[in-house]
Amino acid sequence: MPSRSVTEQMGAAMRPELELVLRCARTQFDSATTDRVRVLLRTDLNWPEVVEYAIRHRVTTMLYEGLAAMAADLISPSRQQLLREKVQVSAKNSLILLREMLRLYQLFEAAQIPVIPYKGPVLASLAYRSFARREYSDLDFALPQQYIPEATAVLLAAGFSAGFDLREAHAGQHAFAPGQYSFTLDKQCIPVELHTERTLRYFPVPLDFQDLSRRMICVEIAGHSLRTFSVEDTLVMLCVHGAKHFWDRLAWIVDVAELITVQPVDWALSTQIAAEAKSTRVLLLGLYLAHDLLGASLPQPVLDRAQQDSAVRWLAEKVRAQFERNADTSPGVVPRAVFRLRSRDGIGQGMRHTLRLAMSPTESDRQMMSLPRALAPLYILMRPLRLLREYGLGFRQRLKPTLASSDPKPQKVVEDLPTGGPAPECAVDPVEPSKKDGS
Repeated sequence: MPSRSVTEQMGAAMRPELELVLRCARTQFDSATTDRVRVLLRTDLNWPEVVEYAIRHRVTTMLYEGLAAMAADLISPSRQQLLREKVQVSAKNSLILLREMLRLYQLFEAAQIPVIPYKGPVLASLAYRSFARREYSDLDFALPQQYIPEATAVLLAAGFSAGFDLREAHAGQHAFAPGQYSFTLDKQCIPVELHTERTLRYFPVPLDFQDLSRRMICVEIAGHSLRTFSVEDTLVMLCVHGAKHFWDRLAWIVDVAELITVQPVDWALSTQIAAEAKSTRVLLLGLYLAHDLLGASLPQPVLDRAQQDSAVRWLAEKVRAQFERNADTSPGVVPRAVFRLRSRDGIGQGMRHTLRLAMSPTESDRQMMSLPRALAPLYILMRPLRLLREYGLGFRQRLKPTLASSDPKPQKVVEDLPTGGPAPECAVDPVEPSKKDGS
């Protein structure tokens, strides 16, 4: 068990610009945090680098709010204005995405398609109590695979273009399914992704929408009531998503920290859900990072369990080292495989999960070379080659793509949300099986 928290160790190793961003993203500003922030601001900081870190890690709003709360007197008017402009751009984009999410949700409801909005504005409302405080650049909906053809038709009629072969909308439970069903609104370049039990392949066990639907809750946003995943299911999904990306974006840890701080969590249920999804260690890692990096409060039994797991501590150290390296290198194939292997609940499960991910073709593999459908099985062999070419073995550091925000660039800024009348009734009944096969 480590004798000191990550935040106590970071001062000597982490760049002060990134440390400032991380401390401002904490869930609570205690006296120690405030004192350290003020010390950092009195050093010779590279301010453009501070802003770049905040943008890259999608925490510009958190940085702006943290500085305003702890050290507004130490920030020059020009620096305040620079951050304010970034926050205003993020808020405008959030407003545009919120408006589009509400429009699409109503269209899906009218078509009786049981979509579940999550992340994006819904998570912002649940975890941040404001659709504008969390930074996001796309909309995510989950639904059973069998409804993908109908959902695709709705989106195409709503002005979206599909980013996949439309034949894949009829993949059903057997044919090839993409990593996500991606769409883009032509006029405003707004990305939308549909996720199913088949596309969310980083879950060792496929999602059971019947089970998820029994726990769903309603969230009120702008006078509308939307059905979404329970807090406990959302927590597990956030941790799986963060582990998928090796937690290399601070915002993903902030999501976990804010959710467990703002919402009451049934900890027994969340650990049960994680265990059934064979993702207990993934959950513990996300919670450990939220506590150690951002000061999120955890029940002592949960914290003890995370701290006593040597693999969780090892994984957390890798994440911290990643931040200390300036977050500018992408892990190679070997470190990626080891991280995924140690993230699983057991060696056998880890090997199966890692091998499945290494051999399951994605859109990127198919973009590498177009093969006729009869030769599609060869993509299984091409995937390891692409991963090696893109990431290397990992014994030498490589630059990775920027994580800076790719906000939508609408042609017309939406100024007002639709009133939409009274909030529709939010039904949380279990998802009924479709009468159509859809395959």
